[in-house]
Amino acid sequence: MRFEYFAAPDDESAAKTIDGGEVDGSVGSHVVDPASVLGQLERLLGGPVGDDGLRSAQLVAESADGARLVIRLSNHLVSLFGMVRPTTLDDVVRQWSLSRRFRRADPEDLNAFAVGLNELCKGTGKRVYCRATADEAELAAALAPAGVGAGAGGDPEEPRPLPRRR
Repeated sequence: MRFEYFAAPDDESAAKTIDGGEVDGSVGSHVVDPASVLGQLERLLGGPVGDDGLRSAQLVAESADGARLVIRLSNHLVSLFGMVRPTTLDDVVRQWSLSRRFRRADPEDLNAFAVGLNELCKGTGKRVYCRATADEAELAAALAPAGVGAGAGGDPEEPRPLPRRR
């Protein structure tokens, strides 16, 4: 998956990015999933301990083929992460990077992503969103004919959900 984080004034404006076009001022990642991984960040910053991360993100739009989702980050997460000062950001990222999701991630890439996301969270009254785009392999698995892999047994005209990341 490719995750692109960006700021927009409202859900309607953010949903218009579902076409996959360029998003100005976006911060990209292949490992920072808006639900599970940002849920870990929210807990690290003082969010609910028992939260599974799904409160950190809300679905706003989905493309007809299921290849792209637009997800709104929670106000709580945006507010918490926006308050992190540049002088403490390295410490926050160091703790966050201990997640097993980041074991193959380059620490410099995670740090650059965190700096960009921190700036988005400090934005001027805009909300923060993520556009998640499936890669070719995930699309092929999701669009496989019935009986072949995930998504078997449904209406072939209906889009199949994206495979869950493990």
